[in-house]
Amino acid sequence: MWYWILAWLLTIVTVVGNGFVIYLIVSTRSLHTMPNWSVLSLAVADLSVGATVFPLLFALNINNLEGPPIHERVFFLVSRTFAYFSVTNLFVMILDRYVAIVHPLKYLSVIRTRRTIVALAIAWIAPIFVFSLPFAIEIEVKGQFLLLFRVLLFQILPIIIFIFVTVRIFLIMRRISKRRSQIFAQLAFNHVPKPPTAELRSGRENKAAAKMTLAIIFFFVVCYVVENYKCFCIVFKMIETDPALDQLCNLLFVINSAANPIAYAFLKRDIKMTLLKMLTRRKRQTSSAQVGTEASSSGQRNEISSSTL
Repeated sequence: MWYWILAWLLTIVTVVGNGFVIYLIVSTRSLHTMPNWSVLSLAVADLSVGATVFPLLFALNINNLEGPPIHERVFFLVSRTFAYFSVTNLFVMILDRYVAIVHPLKYLSVIRTRRTIVALAIAWIAPIFVFSLPFAIEIEVKGQFLLLFRVLLFQILPIIIFIFVTVRIFLIMRRISKRRSQIFAQLAFNHVPKPPTAELRSGRENKAAAKMTLAIIFFFVVCYVVENYKCFCIVFKMIETDPALDQLCNLLFVINSAANPIAYAFLKRDIKMTLLKMLTRRKRQTSSAQVGTEASSSGQRNEISSSTL
């Protein structure tokens, strides 16, 4: 029972979190930027993961919640398809952030609107043609080639690339931080005013973008380690997989999709600022409503006192 309580809790967090990110980007004109289109697409993919994995598993197993999936093939097809949508969209977003952080001067020339649209379209189409259709029509491939190819393409290769991106971003941010410290020390020694606020803000934005990218990569790598282990056990027949391992993999898939909107809210600077402005505006509206209510109540009391006199 604890498994289903945790599963539904994660489902709610994933759907609400990613749904709010989608609403925030769509409804806020200042967030209609190139980087946020990949964030929006990833949020849609993550919301789909949250809305399908455990609700579908619950619907298929409603008469046998403690047992293995009754329609295991249907569940595997749907859950892995949406999970791979999340992986491919995450790859596009990480690529966008990598270019912005590592090659900022080339960003506008490399990341263009048409290229972004094509990349996002491929992110949604590739899992269908590489995994979903072959699996659905039961294409027979010698041995475990199809399984191995799928795992390498959607699970192993992204981890290798993301680790490379992590190392590159870490080294570059470390080098930039050291250089900025040296410049500030030299300016202070020469009694020269600090650089303009715009430059400082740009540095903070790059640092925040790097932190968000590293946090999302960390969650992805951790959440997919168990699934990769299970797949290699199947391919190389090392040990038989346990139903508890399948349950853990499903939980980690949804945890990965639930963690991404949290990373946006706390580490993506423009979304964080928009969220803070929204909360501040709501707080002011609540305070104004309370003041108006108190003033109205005070006026009514004064009228009652006057009529009594």
